[in-house]
Amino acid sequence: MPIDRLRADLVRLREEIARTDSADVARLARLHRLAESVQHELDAENRVGDPAGLVAEFEEALSGFEARHPNLTAIVNSMLVTLGNMGV
Repeated sequence: MPIDRLRADLVRLREEIARTDSADVARLARLHRLAESVQHELDAENRVGDPAGLVAEFEEALSGFEARHPNLTAIVNSMLVTLGNMGV
């Protein structure tokens, strides 16, 4: 089920954010806030209320992370695929 996969990816994302030692604190904080937004939507309605908006925000937040943080990028890309499978 896509929602279960999204929940699992959220756990992985939080773990990776916690392990990441980066001078780019603002971007990591933004990813954390986005993860919290997705979690809130899932908890409140068992679905993502504005998946297209979340996809755009995640893509923008990843800008510049790809080379320095491949694990974060892979997790967020997995989340984006899952959101896409949910009809985004």
